[in-house]
Amino acid sequence: MTVMLRRAALLLMMMPVLALAEASQPQSLLTAMAEAYRSLDYQGRFLYMHGNQLSTMKVRHAVIDGREYERLTHLDGQLAELIRQDQDVICIHPDRSITRLRAETGLGPMQFQERISQSLPVQYNVLLDGDGRVAGRDAVRMRIAALDSHRHGYRLWIDRDSNLLLKSEMVDAGGLVLERIEFVTLEIDPALTVEDFAAPGAAVVHAIEDLALDSHPQGRIELDMTWLPEGFEVLEKDLRRNTPDRAPVAALAYSDGLASFTLFVEGLAAGSSAEEGVSRMGPTVAVSRLLDGAEDTSERYLVTLVGEIPQDTAERVLAAARIRDSQ
Repeated sequence: MTVMLRRAALLLMMMPVLALAEASQPQSLLTAMAEAYRSLDYQGRFLYMHGNQLSTMKVRHAVIDGREYERLTHLDGQLAELIRQDQDVICIHPDRSITRLRAETGLGPMQFQERISQSLPVQYNVLLDGDGRVAGRDAVRMRIAALDSHRHGYRLWIDRDSNLLLKSEMVDAGGLVLERIEFVTLEIDPALTVEDFAAPGAAVVHAIEDLALDSHPQGRIELDMTWLPEGFEVLEKDLRRNTPDRAPVAALAYSDGLASFTLFVEGLAAGSSAEEGVSRMGPTVAVSRLLDGAEDTSERYLVTLVGEIPQDTAERVLAAARIRDSQ
């Protein structure tokens, strides 16, 4: 009896440690997944379902002489590509024109892996969900469940050997799949060179111009948010000009650490008009609303929210936005 009591006492003492280890295992796997995405050399083909659209893409990734390279190529429809050469990103459009910009994150649908490499926000619950198999490779399944209605959840399949993400699904509160990424072929450690990430020549080269916030009155516009979903906060604000003939647009990026959205604020010239509206494609929602400027002004603004949050949440965020000119 004494031995049994000692074993029972020892088990009770170990339970908090076991619970902590079990809770940390999914987060450790997520961190390893993000590290594999950024550090391994690989190439493969994957299916990308976004809303009711399905496309096939090829990805190549390598770290060469300490620089990270990545290339995404559409394999059906019109040819388009994204190429990342460290922090330089090149968008190759179907008309073979090129847009250049700077970015520190991954490309296209793959980049969300970087956002979940740190501790997940308290608005999510993460747990292991058994075993799976994708592209002929053994995988660990994981679920990331949203604990409220203001964000979407995820289902992940992570390669047991390399820790690469083999498949992901973004799901709404009812479990409906809004976006799916699924490898159909994957090769680890292919012989990739810098030439595999070279951009073709182009007759027209565009650049998304980032401006200093104080270089234009548009950059001094502030938004007062009377409501945001719990956990969301503003990460950065910038001023950008997409074409030389248009006024710059202020952009404010918000995130809870996983989900994100951006508010674009565009001043309207006197006598001009703009339409409000809502559009959706898979998990991405775009909602536009007209807002009046600060008091004692006749200014009007078109504020557009673009992000991967539920439509009801997006509309509530915009309804809580107020323009404040800080000049």
